[in-house]
Amino acid sequence: MASKSYGEVFDGDWDRLRSVIQVAASYKEKWPELIPLFEQISAQNAVFIMIWNMLINRIIYVVDKRKVLGYDTSMYLAESGIDFIVANNHQATFNYYVIMQQQAIKYFEEFTGDISKVIINIEGMCKRYTGEYFHFFQQTVSIEMDNNGTPFLFLSYVHDITYLKKERTGNLVITTPDESKWWNFNFDKNSLEPVQPLSKQEKRILSLLAEGKSSKEIANELSVSPHTIDTHRRNLLEKTNCIDTTGMITYLKLVGLL
Repeated sequence: MASKSYGEVFDGDWDRLRSVIQVAASYKEKWPELIPLFEQISAQNAVFIMIWNMLINRIIYVVDKRKVLGYDTSMYLAESGIDFIVANNHQATFNYYVIMQQQAIKYFEEFTGDISKVIINIEGMCKRYTGEYFHFFQQTVSIEMDNNGTPFLFLSYVHDITYLKKERTGNLVITTPDESKWWNFNFDKNSLEPVQPLSKQEKRILSLLAEGKSSKEIANELSVSPHTIDTHRRNLLEKTNCIDTTGMITYLKLVGLL
């Protein structure tokens, strides 16, 4: 039996949504009008941007002004564009990337609010055009839905966060205006494990760390010991899988948790 292509791995999970989708006739004209804005965002923020049409499983737009990935755009826009993207994922992280995708799909299916407000934050490792692998951070939102509110067009921003993250780590964070869901991937168990949301005390400590205050200064302000602040800092670094405090703050801002 022939093995499935990389692109087919995700097809089964999306079929349940795809079966009820009705294409909005206006989207082909609507989103290209935003291309100048996308190009500006890509250039200013060093981010790879793409739009994916789930209904036909094709990438319909790509911009990569700062060569985050660096490949020719025709590779993404071809009929085999999805296969090309997924094939460049590192084999060591491909499995957890699929598991995170499946969890995100499940969340979309069960969500009862405004789907356009859901932000999916997924990590992985993929190969740049120069041949080396880097740790990427992909933010995805739904930008077009049918009359029933079912999404079929998705906008993704891809950042290089190698400088923020430890090796062999993966986080999935899903945020809405009302809640945040957070998972870490356990490589030993090959599964996602829920992470407790940030407590009020953790958010306060992070805000003070972001202001550049030391553990001693924060301890004085919160009337606790510096040891307590250092313990919180270590726990937060473990939660986020970040290299250091600066990277942790940057990451939490990226995912909208700070």
